[in-house]
Amino acid sequence: MSLASLTLMITAAFAWETPQRVVKLSPQMRTVPQQETMAPLPMEAVRAFLREHRVIEPGEPPQELAYVVGGENQRLMSGAGDTLYARGELPARARLGVYRMGEAYVSATGAPLGTELINIGEVRQLSSEGGIARLEVLSAYQEVRNNDILLPLDSLWPDAQSSEVSFKPRLPLNNIAGQIIAVPGGVRFIGRLQIVALDIGTQNGLQPGHVLHVGQQGELVNDPRTQELLQLPTTDAGKVMIVKPYSQMSYALVMQASRVLAVGDKVGTPTP
Repeated sequence: MSLASLTLMITAAFAWETPQRVVKLSPQMRTVPQQETMAPLPMEAVRAFLREHRVIEPGEPPQELAYVVGGENQRLMSGAGDTLYARGELPARARLGVYRMGEAYVSATGAPLGTELINIGEVRQLSSEGGIARLEVLSAYQEVRNNDILLPLDSLWPDAQSSEVSFKPRLPLNNIAGQIIAVPGGVRFIGRLQIVALDIGTQNGLQPGHVLHVGQQGELVNDPRTQELLQLPTTDAGKVMIVKPYSQMSYALVMQASRVLAVGDKVGTPTP
């Protein structure tokens, strides 16, 4: 056996018998500020939600908004590619959203908070003469009908040169409390990335990007000894972010949901 082979065997044996250092890994907890728990939402994503969900505020007469008066060739309903006509003040050569009156939002006391506008489609103005605008239907989720409302899409978000390109999730500076009052589309149970309507708005201090925690009321149970009816504590169920606040109500996007959310769930500033 050569010297080189003997040296190699001794080295291998030493490596096998020498005890190696063992590093034990233990789970560790790292505290993350609540503002960092959700990434900013791109403005393009916000635009899609805002295009779908809009509100007429109390005191804003729908009769003063531009509206469809008819289609070409006396057509009562129009779709993508069709031409239709409208009356009212409209910006020249602008892209417009077509909406239909939907659910009337009210508070727990019955006070009006606003009226939902159902998104029907999108049109653009081709020309205008004698107070009548000629429009082309670009897209339609439903048939566009006479008396449907027209609103400029440009008013939904800052212009393209704005530095605000994302919604930055953050906590409100004041204590806010409200509840989910509706879900556009009439959905009963709510999950992540769905829009919900809240009974609180800018008059309560809400701004776009504010994050609120969702709490579900505990169940009612009977005390087995006293037979008293007991209300179990509220359970954390998720988080929502304000995407469009109005004066007395807001639309919010469900960012997290550990449970299925529902109309009536409480929302508010999280307590320390």
